Amino acid sequence: MINEIKINDITWVDVESPSKDELYQIMQNYDIDPITMHELLEPSLKPRVEKLDNYLYFVLHFPSLRDGKTLSEMEVDFIIKEKVLITTRYKASGVFENFAKTLKVVSSRKDEDKTGFSFRTAPDIFVELVLRMYKMVESQMEEVRDNLEDIEEEIFNSKEKEMVFAISDAGRDILNLRQALEPHLEIIKSLKDNLTSVTPDPDMRKIAFIENIYYKLRKNTEALSRSLTELRETNNTLLSTKQNEVMKIFTILAFVTFPLSLFASIYGMNTQYIPLVGQPYDFWVVIGMMGFATVIMFAYFKHKKWI
Repeated sequence: MINEIKINDITWVDVESPSKDELYQIMQNYDIDPITMHELLEPSLKPRVEKLDNYLYFVLHFPSLRDGKTLSEMEVDFIIKEKVLITTRYKASGVFENFAKTLKVVSSRKDEDKTGFSFRTAPDIFVELVLRMYKMVESQMEEVRDNLEDIEEEIFNSKEKEMVFAISDAGRDILNLRQALEPHLEIIKSLKDNLTSVTPDPDMRKIAFIENIYYKLRKNTEALSRSLTELRETNNTLLSTKQNEVMKIFTILAFVTFPLSLFASIYGMNTQYIPLVGQPYDFWVVIGMMGFATVIMFAYFKHKKWI
């Protein structure tokens, strides 16, 4: 699906899940190299940037929510000319849809500065779009942070076992954030060097602004990773402590029942003479001896502060 928006002499072409026919149409209309069009047909495994004769082509991966829960990656391919920006993606995105609505409002105003947006070249639209994508990533980081706070609360509500899987899911989300954002720095730095090839006077302040926001996101990701590590260690410690307590209880029970088993085994032997057997109240005497031995064992454990 092709969505084409024009602002004065600038054109933004947004393509979702492109087909061969759609890409061929774009190639013909905007003088794009066939090799680049072939690259747009399928998702790219790694981010990259290429400088061609009359445009820049690069690929970025952004973290995105999947099924409303876990994070995955959303690939966006960018082709930047001075007056044309082409984006292709392989899944729907609310950021792109909302930005398209904003641009349509801007294009309908005679004085676009009154709307708060001023687009002079295609890189200006690119910068605004990337900033909105980074804001989306920042909101997702807030969701991950809220999730970690919920996990922390559940851990101290004696739900350590249940939180093992929740911590693993949160760890996967944070890993996806780091893997998606890490290659962005190289792309941003290459933009600063290559934008002059598509526009004579690029606004480097906006690129620097993107770079600052990127560093902020990286710091937030590292903070989330540290928080997750602390929660995992705390949860493992509490789990280990609980397991040790259970093992201690079973060990104590084994020692407590030892004299009972011993007496039962002795008086269960098939011998001709067993002390007390046949005497008056022999059953109650044996039971009393077993009970006395049990009390002695409990008293000993209590004295040693094992229980």
